[in-house]
Amino acid sequence: MLEIKHLRSLQALASSPSMKSAAAKLFVSESALSHQLKGLEQKLGVHLLLRKRQAIQLTEPGKQVLALAEQVLPLIGQLEQTLISGNQHSSRLNISVDCHACFQWLLPSLQQFKQAWPEVVSNLCQDLNYDGLPLLQQGETDLLLTSQVSPQEDIHYQPLFEYEMVIICPLTHPLSSKTELSAADLCPHTLISYPVNPQRLDIYNFVLTPENLQMKHRKHADNPAMLVQMVAADMGIAAMPYWAVDHYVKQRLICALPLQQALWRPMYAAYPLSLRNAPALQAFLQLLQQQTCKLLPSIRTVRVMSKKYNQ
Repeated sequence: MLEIKHLRSLQALASSPSMKSAAAKLFVSESALSHQLKGLEQKLGVHLLLRKRQAIQLTEPGKQVLALAEQVLPLIGQLEQTLISGNQHSSRLNISVDCHACFQWLLPSLQQFKQAWPEVVSNLCQDLNYDGLPLLQQGETDLLLTSQVSPQEDIHYQPLFEYEMVIICPLTHPLSSKTELSAADLCPHTLISYPVNPQRLDIYNFVLTPENLQMKHRKHADNPAMLVQMVAADMGIAAMPYWAVDHYVKQRLICALPLQQALWRPMYAAYPLSLRNAPALQAFLQLLQQQTCKLLPSIRTVRVMSKKYNQ
């Protein structure tokens, strides 16, 4: 009846000031955590928490489960690391991304990783729609680089960095004379974006939709280079990470304008909890963070996991 997820839940609750903060540690909703605990209490026939108190307090049976968790979970982690290390010669690292422009900094890091870890078979495992979460859930990929957090009990989201989204347009465009842009400034123009559902576009989720606004027209570009070329040819405007267009701006092919309310988006490394101690994976993530901090302009450390990033 007791499962590893139950042990992790009790451990998170014991080290958290509230049910909400414990749920955040586990990347699940507060209601999901509460439902899980109630189900376990029904199966065991005991109460694990005193629910009439503001602060979390474990009952005696709850403390017994916590004691078991503190004994068992470290042993599980050690065994996983031993097994992974012992099988390192045949290990793999399949990577997928939700971001079209990520290859600009991902591929150089992957090349360095292959030189340092030649025994690890590393590949890009990409969905046609750039939706890597199903691949991660199905075990087809080991690492997903994404700015979207979809809480799953068996998936860990490790913050890498934050990047600023900017609006790009031709140097002669009417918007180019502005110092910053509002959602209303964008609406009369044509948006150039990747061929994905608008619900997956930051410009809709965080700029237009909150103001109940829409773009006049929308055109598609299959890759970042085509998108920038279409913007430079005055076919529309686009929202892009600043690091993806910095060199085009310096060449004066386009201009990049910030939004009135600066839009900073996170980049996470999502991977199964079972791989959290995998040496190759952690080595790659360390290399990735070093390279992005060194090479990418205008990025910063992820300070908190904002609620809006979890939607």
